[in-house]
Amino acid sequence: MKHMYFQSLAALAVLCLLFCKTTAQVTIPVGSTTRSMIVYVPTNLPANQPLIISMHGSGQGADYQQNASKWEPIADTAKFAVVFPSGINKQWDISGTSDINFITAIIDTMYRRYAINRNRVYLSGFSMGGMMTYHAATQIANKIAAFAPVSGYPLWGSNYNSSRPVPIIHVHGDADDVVTYNNLGTYLNGWINRNQCPTTPQITQPYPSSKPNSVATKRYWGPGLAQSEVVLITLAGKGHWYSMDSVNGVNTSQEIWNFVKRFSLGAVIEENSVGFCNVDGTIDTNYPGYTGSGFANTNNAAGNGIRWSVNFPNAGTQTFAFRYAAIDNRPAKLLINGVTVAANINFPATSSWSNWTTISVPASVSAGVSSVRLEATGGSGLPNIDRLEVTEGTGATCTSNILAVAADSTGSKNLHVSDVTPAEQQISVYPNPASSYIIVKVGKYWKPGDQLLLFNAQGKTLQRRVLKGNQEELNVASLSTGVYYVQVSNKRQQRASQSFLKK
Repeated sequence: MKHMYFQSLAALAVLCLLFCKTTAQVTIPVGSTTRSMIVYVPTNLPANQPLIISMHGSGQGADYQQNASKWEPIADTAKFAVVFPSGINKQWDISGTSDINFITAIIDTMYRRYAINRNRVYLSGFSMGGMMTYHAATQIANKIAAFAPVSGYPLWGSNYNSSRPVPIIHVHGDADDVVTYNNLGTYLNGWINRNQCPTTPQITQPYPSSKPNSVATKRYWGPGLAQSEVVLITLAGKGHWYSMDSVNGVNTSQEIWNFVKRFSLGAVIEENSVGFCNVDGTIDTNYPGYTGSGFANTNNAAGNGIRWSVNFPNAGTQTFAFRYAAIDNRPAKLLINGVTVAANINFPATSSWSNWTTISVPASVSAGVSSVRLEATGGSGLPNIDRLEVTEGTGATCTSNILAVAADSTGSKNLHVSDVTPAEQQISVYPNPASSYIIVKVGKYWKPGDQLLLFNAQGKTLQRRVLKGNQEELNVASLSTGVYYVQVSNKRQQRASQSFLKK
């Protein structure tokens, strides 16, 4: 009986470790050493959620950093885990590999214990922790999606040799007398040049503009290569501390989260991103909590779906993570290049349309650009889909998508996609991205008199004209930045579409 009692206690402890809100002092092996860290995990943290690693300053400790940065309420709301590592002798190895190995071990441990999203690990640090953050950017940019140093940068040497362009947000007080502000601009210019960001920043002062008494100024350089960005938030009159002045400045941790959450090592395809092709429905904004400019809402019927275009660098198994909300269970299937690769996907109810969560679906892919379609198999359609994230790859320009429906105007047999060649169906748009105009070319299947439409991501028609030949020029200079669609259709109700990005 006693044995069963202790077994039950052990089982409860394991369940609580997985599902209860926990703050725990944890030790892990790193090489021949044992390292310690404070781990914070919100209640009922779903799988595939982000991880923030927040590093303390010199002479401080994990508990000091935890108290100063106050990540817990943000993590509770946004659903991510936080780790506060402890440096050996309260210092960091900002030129070697011992703490790089520690960070890597933290990521591996949190993945094993909490199934965190390896593509959405973010690194931040104060003072010497900020120096360590920059050092990590040159060593493990393949493991960290974005970097957020606070009041710290390398005081000697300049190394910008990251394996990829890296997103950076830096927060610093201009009255800092420990790690002085004066030389920061020179150092940041190295990352701006590395990322090939525009050299002239966009400046917001005061920041945020809704707070006229704010002492903060925001400088933004971007986008650069691979949509990388560099942001500097300067706090006038602030010294060497982790500022949480939401009244006259900024909540540093909230600013960091607002920035880093937009980045992933894999492809994150929003409805306003390159790679989002179409939805059999609408793009809506009537429920809060989405991360792009809206969410995809399919019509309520089986067979309706959403299509993306993704370029995979290698063949193999990829994980497709769908962020969604639903008030009831929604069954679906996943198709890649028209072939069903997952026939029985279940999106469980999330209790409300504004309560978002993520499920992951593994599937095999081939190298190159693939058409990815999520399709409803139940009569209520898909759940509302906020975004698609894949472990590797990038959003790709959407290829033409011709659909055949019903009989033609003479009442003869249906015309199927197989009756015409891809070249004849094709519709192309260039330049893409575009700034002032686009040229639309159509294949010879499309005839003068067919309809040409331009519409936005919400499905609103912005321009309409009749084809006069196989090429048309459309003026898009007045359009806002975002993804738009060109569609050609005929009297048989067949259509082909192509997306483009307006700069």
